[in-house]
Order: sequence, then structure tokens, then C-alpha cells
Amino acid sequence: MMNHVKEKVQQFLRETLDLKDPDEGVKIVGITNVNDGWLTEAEVIEREPTLPGHRVFRRERYIVKLNKDLDAYSFRQERSTSSQEEEEL
Repeated sequence: MMNHVKEKVQQFLRETLDLKDPDEGVKIVGITNVNDGWLTEAEVIEREPTLPGHRVFRRERYIVKLNKDLDAYSFRQERSTSSQEEEEL
């Protein structure tokens, strides 16, 4: 079952984020069974949109929620602060 969840989230994020570059990708870093569905966390390597003419990539984290039928019904980008930002606070 975990493999099906992983595949569904990877497919959903590839399509939703329009990942086409071979260097872009989705790695599932967490899967939790909750109530009547799944809560997943994914790490995505995606092209930096502010530099479209360059091969510059960034790493982002996304939270994706799936129902019991493995249909994604919610996703959001996880905002995290770097250690440098934490030092400035």
C-alpha cells in the first residue's frame, strides 16, 4: 500500500508542478496513515523560476494529503527557515 501512496504523490506533484526537466524529481520523505487517508511529505527538486534560462534548481518540501482512494485533495509548500535565518531572529 505504501508503494501505491508513494507513486500517487509522485505523479500528482510531477503533474501539478509541471516537472519536465530530467534533473527535476520527487522524493517521498514521509508517509503517515491518518483517519481515512494519508499524509505525505515530499522533497522536490525543481527549476528556479526566476532564472528560466539557466540550469539552476532549488529543493522544496511539500505536504500532500490523500483520501482513502488515494486521490490528492490538499497540498502545500512547507516553509522552513534555514539556520542562518534562525540566527538572525
